[in-house]
Amino acid sequence: MNYNKFSEYYKKYAWSGKHKLFGYPPDAFPEFSWIVSLEKRSGWVVSNYSTNNSASKYLLQEMIEWGGSQNGVLQKFNDGAGEVNLFEIIQDIVNSLADPKRAISSALRLPGLGLTYASKLLRFMQPATYGALDSRIREALRKEGLLPKIHDGNNNSMISGYVDFLELIEKIRVRLDSESIRKPLCHLSADGTWRAAEIEMSLFCWAGNEEKR
Repeated sequence: MNYNKFSEYYKKYAWSGKHKLFGYPPDAFPEFSWIVSLEKRSGWVVSNYSTNNSASKYLLQEMIEWGGSQNGVLQKFNDGAGEVNLFEIIQDIVNSLADPKRAISSALRLPGLGLTYASKLLRFMQPATYGALDSRIREALRKEGLLPKIHDGNNNSMISGYVDFLELIEKIRVRLDSESIRKPLCHLSADGTWRAAEIEMSLFCWAGNEEKR
């Protein structure tokens, strides 16, 4: 993995998913307009959860829409939302953010999400600590021997695999800092410090780069 290219990968990050279908522009450097909005509002939920009596269902739905709702995730979430106490689960996630294992375990309790969308939720709630782990990043890291194979539907595998991913992100952060590789300035954060979510964004582009190996 060429760490000197992380800034370049970050600048190339672009995500459109089904943005146009849901009425949003693509997310691209340096604006990242929808990501900025989701981070701000998810951060508000975390900061105000003790006095907020809402389960933030519509924000959860929007986060799923941002991701593209592959494989009918939004429908699965809506179908199962009435079978669980969303407020209780979100409260548990917020209270667990200091412990990645507990946080992802709690997020996986949300109906229909699976590891990809559960980790996206953590990413928006606390981007300094968490990144989203989707199938593209998972497969690329597995082929490089940087992440074990994760079995969807197996909670132990998903939880341990995600914790391993966060540990890898932290190792990358230390390496970027030690080599003075700064994050390009943009609308997401005010300085050149790499957050976990932004390292994940660079990994997303790295994973899609045919010449990475």
